[in-house]
Amino acid sequence: MKLPREALSRLYNKFKAAIDGIIVGLKTDRSIRVQWLIAIAVLVIFFVISIEPSDWLWVILLTGLVVAIEHINSAIEELADFVEPQYSEHIKRIKDFSSAAVFILSITSAIVGLIILFKYL
Repeated sequence: MKLPREALSRLYNKFKAAIDGIIVGLKTDRSIRVQWLIAIAVLVIFFVISIEPSDWLWVILLTGLVVAIEHINSAIEELADFVEPQYSEHIKRIKDFSSAAVFILSITSAIVGLIILFKYL
């Protein structure tokens, strides 16, 4: 089945926007860069120790989730700063909530990663 040119163009634009978001995040946001570096390090470590495919499912899933939630957190912070450039207790709470989501997922992922890692040590 051949997709119409218009559908392909929309699909291309969606992928381009996503890639642009990754690139802009890496260029402008320290937290995104840190999460990507940690993700790459984790993937390299588990590749080197040669984990089983079932363990890869957890590692890839959780690594991807942490990086994705960091992008969402950064988007929320960016939007909050745009909407209210001055300090606001309400905006602070919103930012704290989204930051907490990244923190909780990161800790959970680290625990799962350590459980998997100890299996191979």
